[in-house]
Amino acid sequence: MKAIIADSSTLIVLLDTNNFSLLFKLFEEILISDEVYKEITYKFDHKTIIEEHILSNVLQVHSAENGDLYEMLIKRLDKGESESIILAKKLALPLIIDEKKGRSIARSLDIVIIGFVGILLKLLEKNIIQKEQAIRIVKDAEKNDFRLSDALKKMVIEY
Repeated sequence: MKAIIADSSTLIVLLDTNNFSLLFKLFEEILISDEVYKEITYKFDHKTIIEEHILSNVLQVHSAENGDLYEMLIKRLDKGESESIILAKKLALPLIIDEKKGRSIARSLDIVIIGFVGILLKLLEKNIIQKEQAIRIVKDAEKNDFRLSDALKKMVIEY
């Protein structure tokens, strides 16, 4: 896939588990909103990695318009999710998002979505990672307080 919009949670867990670069094996460009940039650069080491990817132009920061859609979204979602959905809708690109409410709203706006587990399954499908590595990433994600349902974990384990 050429380009995708990303909300922060999957990016943060991949940064925290030292697996961020795997995204660029699936996507040529990842676009994030200003708010998502703030959310993912809260740690100095994250900021360094993010800035390197911005300089290489594979990660791009875009401003989202704060119009009527934003006003509707911000009542139910946080700023990062709201801006991500706006960018995905405006640019007609798929969206990496994991929060249940955000996924539901994005779907209702006809935005194609993928989450953390979906990313892992795509990496497995394309033989970029092996099953053992995917399981290790899931375990590392959980150690970093990323919550996954048993059903989602099972999808990776049974791939």
